[in-house]
Amino acid sequence: MKRVAMAVVAVVLLSGCAAGSSAAPDAVSAPSASVTPTPTATVLPAGKFKLTTVSGAEVTFTLPTPATHPAVKDLEALRKKVGGAPVAYLVAEVDNRKGSERVNMYQVDAFDAEGAQYMFSTAADLTNLWGPSYGADGSYTLPSGKVLDAATGDALSREATEVHNAHIGDAEKGAKATIVLASSNAVLPAEFTRVSVQPSGGMAEGEDAIPAQ
Repeated sequence: MKRVAMAVVAVVLLSGCAAGSSAAPDAVSAPSASVTPTPTATVLPAGKFKLTTVSGAEVTFTLPTPATHPAVKDLEALRKKVGGAPVAYLVAEVDNRKGSERVNMYQVDAFDAEGAQYMFSTAADLTNLWGPSYGADGSYTLPSGKVLDAATGDALSREATEVHNAHIGDAEKGAKATIVLASSNAVLPAEFTRVSVQPSGGMAEGEDAIPAQ
């Protein structure tokens, strides 16, 4: 019986030694700090853009559109006659045959990498800036301050009205139309980060146009 008891003690001692000599767990390395990549701005080269509006209209335009485009011929002729400052044009071709609402191309906003905004609105507004104003004495005055005789001023005033009326159209549902917009920023950057279109009136958020392939 004594030998059995001693054997049991020996087993207990050996088990204790084994437990006490177990290797310490490996140290857990601290997780490396995550690095959030800096977002890269989208690069949209000046040129042709397109958009399918939420209402289903197909819109294409060149940003900016050359001042030699046939659709702005009357505007450029008036601008030169009255000595107006150069502007940047945007001629939009709107195919609204599959659209569900009228499109008037209310506004187009382009943004560059510096955050500058270039706003285009209906070209009809230009005639309000360029057209001569009528005086009580029957004469007309250009925005530059130049006074015109009644005959010259009257002819320019009629021309400004005709040009204005020619550029207040829109694309009704089922129709196609050419709509001209303009910006007082005559010099535009070569690249943009966003081109936003408000096709049917003022909106909280515009619809983004993309480069046309």
